Amino acid sequence: MGYMERDPQARADVRAWFPEARSVAVAAFSYRIPDDAPELPGTGRLAAYARPPDYHDTLKEIMRDAARWCSERWPGTAAKPFVDTSPLLERLYARAAGLGWVGKNTMLLSRKAGSYFLLAGMALDRELAPDTPVSDHCGSCRRCLDACPTDAFAEARVLDASRCVAYFTVEHRKKPIPEAFREGHGDWLFGCDACQEACPWNRFAKEARVFEARLPPRLDPEEIVAMTPEEFHLRFKGTPLRRTGWAALVRNALLVMGNSKDPAHRNSLERYARHDDAVLAEQARWSLAQLIR
Repeated sequence: MGYMERDPQARADVRAWFPEARSVAVAAFSYRIPDDAPELPGTGRLAAYARPPDYHDTLKEIMRDAARWCSERWPGTAAKPFVDTSPLLERLYARAAGLGWVGKNTMLLSRKAGSYFLLAGMALDRELAPDTPVSDHCGSCRRCLDACPTDAFAEARVLDASRCVAYFTVEHRKKPIPEAFREGHGDWLFGCDACQEACPWNRFAKEARVFEARLPPRLDPEEIVAMTPEEFHLRFKGTPLRRTGWAALVRNALLVMGNSKDPAHRNSLERYARHDDAVLAEQARWSLAQLIR
């Protein structure tokens, strides 16, 4: 994640990004969409945030509207919106604004909304009365740490991305997923919500009001591996899945097939075992070896 190294000055001080900044306002938007569909064996799971359309444009437009509202209410006020594509550490400002505290799984937690939410905000050239930060409410609970299938937490509030299922399935493109972590990926096709699902505060998670489902909670890996790159782009255009690219999603689907141990996937895996892409071919061979004969 080399992009994290860009613009270190802005990460340290919002004024390096927006010199006129005097205040930062942050908002949280739930992305949790209930789904009562039965779990289908052999399918691959999507992290909850991946089901709606890509959130960046939606949240940017909302914050642009909020910035215009500020300019109308306080004539002469300038505001610069941001989402997580900016160099700002939005979680840092959200914590200072009282939206929640940083949980042991490194995510922002709220007693009123759990953690299934996205952050967006704006920097303003106007001083606003500050809100009070929220105290820690994790206590002795460590359910999120124990739930991680690849032991990605070195300790509470320290995430080792080099062991994280979400990192491997989304950011780790054009490379094989290390064998030591493949079994732990289970049926996660894109992202991972294991630590969030274990968090007791998420019993208070709010249903999404801004976002609607674009994708089901599970996808058939056979459908994924049958797609051409062009079909992939058409199927997932405007969704977070397009970000990872065709090859990485196919690699993830091949891994889900292996972890399912279902011999029904044998033909597809044998076909990809001869693929020109060395990463896909190796993953297919590994998955073939996991099938029940």
